[in-house]
Amino acid sequence: MANKQVHLSNEERFCIEKMLGVGDTLLKIGTTLGRGKSTICEEVNGNGGRKKYKAKSAINRAYLKQYRKKRDCNKVATDRHLSGFVEKKLQNGWSPEVISCRLETQSGLAYASPKSIRKFIRKRSGLERFLFWNRNDHKSGHKRKSTLFLTDPDRKWIETRPLEALYTYGHWEMDFIVSTHNSWVLLVCVEKYSKLLRLALLPNRTTGVVQDALSRILKGYVVKTITTDNDIAFQKWKQLEEVLRTSIFFCHPYHSWEKGLVENCNRWIREFVPKKTDLKSISFELVSDIEMYFNHKPRECLHGRTAFELMMEKECDIMVESLEINFPEVRIRG
Repeated sequence: MANKQVHLSNEERFCIEKMLGVGDTLLKIGTTLGRGKSTICEEVNGNGGRKKYKAKSAINRAYLKQYRKKRDCNKVATDRHLSGFVEKKLQNGWSPEVISCRLETQSGLAYASPKSIRKFIRKRSGLERFLFWNRNDHKSGHKRKSTLFLTDPDRKWIETRPLEALYTYGHWEMDFIVSTHNSWVLLVCVEKYSKLLRLALLPNRTTGVVQDALSRILKGYVVKTITTDNDIAFQKWKQLEEVLRTSIFFCHPYHSWEKGLVENCNRWIREFVPKKTDLKSISFELVSDIEMYFNHKPRECLHGRTAFELMMEKECDIMVESLEINFPEVRIRG
């Protein structure tokens, strides 16, 4: 008799009890119910045998088995080392998807899917607050218009950038996080392939200061192209190209999505440096901690690897594993 691939119903269990009471064989019971003999045998032997089988007890036992299976027998919950790893990484700002990607390469720990990790979080009070960081709801200020780009016919626009910038290493995007209190800015550079982040806290964004900062933070890295916006700090972009020995391309005015990677990085940096923060008041140590955190945090888009690991592979042709980096100070929702 073929297996129906469905659980026994309550009516079938009562029928089994009655047929056992009149002495019918397991084969006859299975034939009557359209079930295989092995299914009936497993049901009877797992609930007291032929002499002690009771339908009500079997129904209760089957319900509790499915209830525990759905509620408690979560893969993460049943593995002490795995659950400890998940709880620790949630507190470090990792998402369930990032944790799952990292588990694929993490030695000594079992793999768990993002769905299993989220199910574990829902059943453990206090963990859901780590899923969402504070969101910066402050609206940006008025955008000051500039017609400087109109007087520079030699400026190279993003559509002329080599196509290889989309899939090879060494192509950077650049932007500023500004302060409404003073002239201090945070220079943000991110490499498109590895997602490597480089930060510099500057007292202003004059051409000389920006050039010195870029020469310092990009020293030793492959820099094939840089994509940025039409900020006044880059009005001497030809001089900057000579200093960095690279090509600089510009987004179209008010088209910030053309450098979406660095814009997304700015959004995450804002979790540590909220809008309307006086940048002069933050420490260089905090900036360094933010940079280290993002460079050593696994990314789902990198299949569980970190930006530092991928950078070392491309720059030095060696395989390394990122260090355990402390979570910078951030306000967690909850």
